[in-house]
This record gives sequence, structure tokens and C-alpha cells, in this order.
Amino acid sequence: MKLNEKLNEIIKLGLPKEYTAISYAIMVDGEIWCADTIGTSEGKPATTDHTFNVGSISKIFCTTAVMQLVEQGKMDLDEPICTYLPDFWMPDARYKEITLRHCLNHSCALPGTQWKNFCTSEIQEGDIEAYYREVYNYLAHSWMKAEPGEYSVYCNDGFTLAEMAVAAVSGQPFCEYCEEHITRPLGAHSTRTAFYRNPDYPLTIQNTKPSELIWIQGCGGITTNMIDLCKFGNLFLTDSPVLSKASKAEMAKHQGISFLPEDTASTCYGLGWDQVAFKDPDIEMGEGVLMKGGGTFQFISRLLVIPEYNAAVAMSRTIDCKVDVALLLPRLFAAAMLEKKGISLYKRGEVIPQSFKDKFGGTYLVPSGVYNTHFDGDTMTVTHDNALGDRTKVYKDLRFTGEQFVSADGEHYFFKEHGEDIYFFETFRGRTIPAATKARDRAPLSDVWKARLGKKYLPVDNTFRDIVSNEMMCGLTIAPLAGYEGLFIAAFSDNVKSGGGDRFESCCAPIDDDHAESVMRTPSNGSRDAFHPWFEHRDGVEYCVVGSYLFRDVDSLPEYKGETFDCLPESDFNHVFRITEALNTLPQVPAGRRLMVRNQDLLLVYDSMLGGDFKPVKDGFISFV
Repeated sequence: MKLNEKLNEIIKLGLPKEYTAISYAIMVDGEIWCADTIGTSEGKPATTDHTFNVGSISKIFCTTAVMQLVEQGKMDLDEPICTYLPDFWMPDARYKEITLRHCLNHSCALPGTQWKNFCTSEIQEGDIEAYYREVYNYLAHSWMKAEPGEYSVYCNDGFTLAEMAVAAVSGQPFCEYCEEHITRPLGAHSTRTAFYRNPDYPLTIQNTKPSELIWIQGCGGITTNMIDLCKFGNLFLTDSPVLSKASKAEMAKHQGISFLPEDTASTCYGLGWDQVAFKDPDIEMGEGVLMKGGGTFQFISRLLVIPEYNAAVAMSRTIDCKVDVALLLPRLFAAAMLEKKGISLYKRGEVIPQSFKDKFGGTYLVPSGVYNTHFDGDTMTVTHDNALGDRTKVYKDLRFTGEQFVSADGEHYFFKEHGEDIYFFETFRGRTIPAATKARDRAPLSDVWKARLGKKYLPVDNTFRDIVSNEMMCGLTIAPLAGYEGLFIAAFSDNVKSGGGDRFESCCAPIDDDHAESVMRTPSNGSRDAFHPWFEHRDGVEYCVVGSYLFRDVDSLPEYKGETFDCLPESDFNHVFRITEALNTLPQVPAGRRLMVRNQDLLLVYDSMLGGDFKPVKDGFISFV
């Protein structure tokens, strides 16, 4: 398996069912080891060319621009910034003491953020000059938080002033300055600000939201792809005419200030950097790791520069991805180091051997569903995956100790062989419980069973007040069990309120062409509620008796033509129809009767037993009970 495929598996483990895009890159010794983008933008697959708004990572670009001008003798870190911005004024006279250093180490004592036009959906000519006038007006109506240099508190305003000072001193718009003096020399051609975007590199658009164009360039306006962000990160690991060693060393010093002796966070600021000696509790990356994060309304991003391994790693995601970039990025780097160089960076557990993964990894069966194991370095996560593609984490980040796994709350988990089967055990408050059985291949499915895969069935013997038929037995789908021979899933749909996430699904194997049995043999609670599908044909229609209900093949159902309870003949079974035209109103339901409407996924969308409003449906199924 390629490195990006392995890393993508780790990422996808935490992604929700619906998301836009997430992108990452890993550079070591100036070489891109791995880079990929998962997801879409504007309905099309997103690629590594797509840019992401990396928010406050822009502060490192702004600091780099300042340090370049300091090297040229055009700026001084300890000079009051009003020297470079004569139009800057505040009613609090202490503003005259704010230096460039104060702006870059978050001790400038300015209010925080100029929110008006922070970002917009479009940019027109002259907008940046208008924005700078807004900044001056905003600060002219604001007060200082403290004495400049008294303490560091995260502040966007200081970097906005630094951006404006760079433009004033250089005589170039900030966006053009950065492109000419930083990103172009590095070959980072996607890396621009919103005022100067490169049309060859499209901006990722989250869902149906408008383009997010950030105006506050120096503190949050950079858009870039992750490969180019790594090129920028690599600047701090190599000799380069873009920035001197002395400037990079100055940026990497502890420059944050606090008046509280116990405060170990504020003092971690460098110039621009969030942390200049970043430590991850799980991954050992060595000394002097530089870290900068960034967030906007649509994106979350992070950049790590790791001197010990001469590495730069970057990640950005749209907000709807929901994964924790701060936790995920170091783990991706550790997985890459293990794969490429055989070096383990995991602190808390032992690396899981490949032989262990081969033997015990895979799909495990519980009474109501299918679990899958996922190994990442020293940890295992177990997910519950259903036939609709929904995924939930059942056991998260279990640490490998060499023989078993331990959770954060101290419970233990392990695998054991017994005969032909492998069992997954868990401890809970002193008890050791066989929780699941590993799936194993059976005899190949016959052509009859292969023809049933994907077929749907609806119950035709629902009763007037049966609640179970509302909660978990709304429909039946025969689904394949991916990766295993001779097994299938009897997947029972529930109601639309649950969204299908808690579907009851049982793994079965055929006995003959019309009968099947549950394959679980797990003591304790591990094989309760076994299901044994029993197929039969009546008048050319296939039925399935399972779980005490009678299900009928939906392909055999007649179309609904507006039938009502009054016009339907009495029957021992429900009258069930396919809805092929929009159903806007329901027929009257007499006392002692019941009407049920299901969608195409067999999820129950209306049940007269519960009442409530009916929302029109375009297709699906209607049952007269």
C-alpha cells in the first residue's frame, strides 16, 4: 500500500459522512514524501493544487516580511510602529510605545481583531486602501488593554499593523511584496493573499458557501496548497537567501511575556510562531519544533517545522470535516516516519507489529452490527460500520502494550484464538467479556444468493400497535460483507429520525439456497438475537421470514394509485405499494388501523401510530396496516 493510502485511511477514520475537503503534505529533507487531498470543491474532486485559507499561519509570512526589511536596515524590531505609520493614532497615548516586536510577539496590547470586512465573498479594486482606512478608524475608537510589552495575549491587530508597515516601508502592496520576495523565490506559486490570488490554483469552496476571501492579509489572509506551505516551512530548516539564519533564530526564540509565574503558554510565543518548543503528548518529535495554527470561518490549518528530522508538515481542512488537525497532523508524521525510515516516534505505547495486524485485524461481528479494526502506529480504533456507509467509533485510540490494548480509562482489550475462531475481549469493572467474533470466509455464495445481494424487502405483517416495527424492523436489505467470502448482512432499517445510524444488522451464512443462519458463536452477550433468514416463494413472489416478521421483495409490489383503506379488501397481510409519483396528502386512517410511509432507503418517514406531521415524499413505499 502506498504511503498516501495508509495516511488517507487514518484521516478517513475521523471524517464524518458529509464533508468538503481535507489536504496535507509531508516534506523531509526538502522532498515531498506524501501529499494528498481528500474530498471535493464545488462538486468536483479536490486536488493537491486546490488552495486552503490557512488563517493565522499568515502571521509567519508577515513576520518573515518584517525580518527581511530588518535585515536591510529599513525597519527595527524595537522601533515604535507609529514611526512607519504616521497616520496611526489612538486616544490612549500608550499606543506610541508599541514596537514591531510587540506586534509580533502578541504583547502590543491592542484590542484584538478588526472584524469589519475581516472576510468577504468578493474583492474589488481599491478595497485594500479602503480597508486600511477602516483599520485606522477602528483603532482611533479603541483603548489599549495594558502597557505595551506588559504581557502577551493573542492579537490579530498587531499583525495588521505590521502588514501595513511592510507596505509603507517597501512601497509595495503587501500581497505583491510577499509574492515577489517570499513565495516566488521559494517556488510556492499557489501561495498568495486574497488580493493577489493565482488563478492556476483554485480556492477550495466549502459546500454551498460563498468564496471566503480574507482581507486581513498579515494576520490571516494567506491561501495556499499544502505542498507550497511545506516549501515555506522548509525555509526555516535550510540556508536560503529569502531569510537569514539570524532572523530565523530570532523568530524561534521564546519571546512571549507573562506576569504570572505559573503561565507556561504565553511564554511559548516566538515572533509569529504560536510555540517555539512544541511538544506533542503522544509523538516524540525532538527539540525546537515550531508550530503555527490558523482558523477562519471555513478552514482549520496547522504547520509544523521539525528540526530533528528536517521536516515540514502541513494540513488544512474545511470546517465540516470536524477532525482535530492538532491531534491528527503529528500522528500522520509519525506514521510516515515509521513507514519510510522505520523510526518509531510513539511515546506511550509499542508499535503494533505487522504480523499482529495480519492475524487479528479485520472485521468482527456483534449481535447487531459489524465492527472493523484500524491500526495506527501504537493505537487501535474499532468502528461500527453499517451497510449505508455510516461509521461510528466504538473504541477509540486504544494503546498497544505488546500483548493487549489499554484505554484512557484503564480498561484492557485483547484478542484470543479458540478453535477456528478469533475473539475480541474487553474488560469492564473487573469482568472480562467476549465482545465479538472475527468474521472468516465460508463457502462461496451460490448464484441464487448473489442475486439477492442488494435486494430490498418490506414487512407485510405489521400490526396495529407494534412499536418494534417503528424502531428497528422497518425494512430488510441483503447486503454483502466486504472482504469476506460466503457471508452477507441482513440489514434492518429503522426510522428516519435515527438516520439509519443505529440499524440492526446481522451477519449470516447460507445453509442452502433458501435458508441461512447467524454465524456468531460468542458467549456472554456476544451472540444474542441470532437471525436466520428463511426465504420462500408464493405465487411467484419472494418472501423472507426473519426476526419473527414476514418480508416481501419490493420489486414485486404494485404501484400506488391513490388507494384508501375503504377500497382495499380485507387481508391477513398488509397492503403495501410502491410510491412512484409525489405523495402530498395521506388517506384517512380509520380507528384501529395504521398507515406507514417509508422512503427508498426503507427508512420509516411517517407512522400514524405516532401521529405528527407528514412531509410529502416523491418516492418510496406506503403500507396499509
